Amino acid sequence: MRCGFIKSMKSFAERLHFIFGQSKIEKYVKKIKRIKKKQESEHSEEHFHHKNDIALADTLYQAGYDLHKKGQLDEAILSYQKALQHNPSGALTLYMLGMAFHGKHQIDEAIHYYQKALQHDPALVGAYYNLGTIFQEKKQLDEAILCYQKVMDMNPGLTDPYYNMGLALQEQGRTEEASASYEKVLHVNPSFVAARWAKCMSQIPVIYTHQSEIEASRARYHAELLTLRNTVSLKTSQEIDAAVEAIGKQQPFFLAYQGLNDRELQRVYGELVCRIMSSKYPSFAGPVPMPSHSHGEPLRIGIVSGFFFYHAIWKIPIKGWIENIDTHRISLYGYYTGQKKDRATDIARNCFARFIEDINSFEELCRIIRADNLHILIYPEIGMDPASVKLAALRLAPVQCASWGHPDTSGLPCIDYYLSSALIEPPDGDEHYTEKLVRLPNLSMYYTPAEMKNEELSRETLGLRPKSVLYHCFQSLYKHLPQHDELFPKIAQRVGDCQFLFVAYPNIPRVVERFRLRINQAFERFNLNAGDYVIILPPLPPELYEALNRLADVYLDTIGWSGCNSVLEALASSLPVVTLPTGLMRGREGFAILNMMGVTETIAATFDNYVDIAVRLGNNTEWRRSLSEKIAATRHLVYRDTECIIGLEDFFEKAVAERL
Repeated sequence: MRCGFIKSMKSFAERLHFIFGQSKIEKYVKKIKRIKKKQESEHSEEHFHHKNDIALADTLYQAGYDLHKKGQLDEAILSYQKALQHNPSGALTLYMLGMAFHGKHQIDEAIHYYQKALQHDPALVGAYYNLGTIFQEKKQLDEAILCYQKVMDMNPGLTDPYYNMGLALQEQGRTEEASASYEKVLHVNPSFVAARWAKCMSQIPVIYTHQSEIEASRARYHAELLTLRNTVSLKTSQEIDAAVEAIGKQQPFFLAYQGLNDRELQRVYGELVCRIMSSKYPSFAGPVPMPSHSHGEPLRIGIVSGFFFYHAIWKIPIKGWIENIDTHRISLYGYYTGQKKDRATDIARNCFARFIEDINSFEELCRIIRADNLHILIYPEIGMDPASVKLAALRLAPVQCASWGHPDTSGLPCIDYYLSSALIEPPDGDEHYTEKLVRLPNLSMYYTPAEMKNEELSRETLGLRPKSVLYHCFQSLYKHLPQHDELFPKIAQRVGDCQFLFVAYPNIPRVVERFRLRINQAFERFNLNAGDYVIILPPLPPELYEALNRLADVYLDTIGWSGCNSVLEALASSLPVVTLPTGLMRGREGFAILNMMGVTETIAATFDNYVDIAVRLGNNTEWRRSLSEKIAATRHLVYRDTECIIGLEDFFEKAVAERL
């Protein structure tokens, strides 16, 4: 997002003009020059120190300013701090000291000096703006919005504060207000493509109050997407750069959670992204010839991801694929676009013949990938990592594939195949993708269960009733669609003493309250009080989430967006899983996993059947126990599946052979 503080502007001088205005800077520079002249005429150092303390502070400020311009932040900070010794109330010095610490990512110090500068000069618009960006990055969104409002009150002609406030409002789930904020930006500057892009994406909210909102938001998004496509100008290098910058900052991530076929919407989006990226990088947009391949020589297969760390996408599908590929057939090349590193990153490095990381130049990374002369390039997800979607919109290898890390079609015309699962995909799955669908054997993943921890959770710790049946509903709130809310009161009405455990949306209380209001209304329709049944817990670390699986009695899979990692982790604790397969791949993972295990008793055929199964599991402890035993005896059937690895290798060889 653009909320980075004003160092995003092209030059140090531009940033100062934003902070103070051109005329104030010119006056201040003239003042400094007069002071320096006067100093040269002073012959007594003692006289200077006693009579011209302010002048010395200004001289030290100017020295710090000059160092700051050169990027010598440590030296600039020392000079600013010396200036404050002579003039502690120097607002500009305090402000620039805040900027220097901000540039060094010493955020607490930056906040301190920005706030102190405002105490002495409340008209320092840049201090409010930069505080806003800090609060936004810290997810203190209410504070960020207040800061941006101050900036706009003082200087309503600026567009960046309106844009950033829109981003903050959007993140809070206040989509209508966010859209209005972007509209104000576009009224002042119709060519502000990032605002146009953000306005388009803001039509897809995090959570809905009613099912009718889904179709309405979808229609608005479609209209804004067409407007975006038709208004993006790529005539100048500046326009191209602005459009490229907008890509990836916001993506239609929440579109996939509406439970509908997104192919045509994603096609419009994908073609636009590819058009922009090919305008910027034409040398990386054209066809790539297939490298020769001799019998017995391993194919060069690249994997691009921002998730080579402990993350759901690392667990499925990346880890299992890269650890088990036959290195006699396949030579793996990894390209890490992220920054976070942990033990999983170390594992990844050891699995690749070549592992590229910490490349800050996008163009350099493109050159590296092209120069590696790959046969096939895979993006395990497209739709989450900003760098991946930009790379995927170019042609860096002769064959390019997406997979179901984010289970929706990419819409990108330069992605050739979508690697999915034979067991998960519905019969008409080909109609859901702009890519050619590849159904890899079984679940398409080699899954190794995590080593179980010994952490424990008690009902008392979580404030739960000692005898209630605990239904595990611990999926992201945006996976729970409003048309399925009556599931919970219908179960509660028939089970009686039960509790449904949900997880709060992190750092965004408005989203949680919107969900709480919706679920309360669902229970009211059945003359029940949701407070007696619904528990919304904070997010849990992995070891406590595992303990929650052991504490719960039944896992309720979300309808329309089935769990995969979460279902497998529930089964690892022998927790019975109730699931209802829907028409899209992303609504069928639980169905496929249970089928592969032969545990089909809890796969529902209809919504009402789902309720019946959940009620029976809640009321019949003996059936729960027998199902848990069956799960414990059969879950190994979905672990360490080598068939999918062989199928993946066979696909690679076939795809290359077809283009030789």
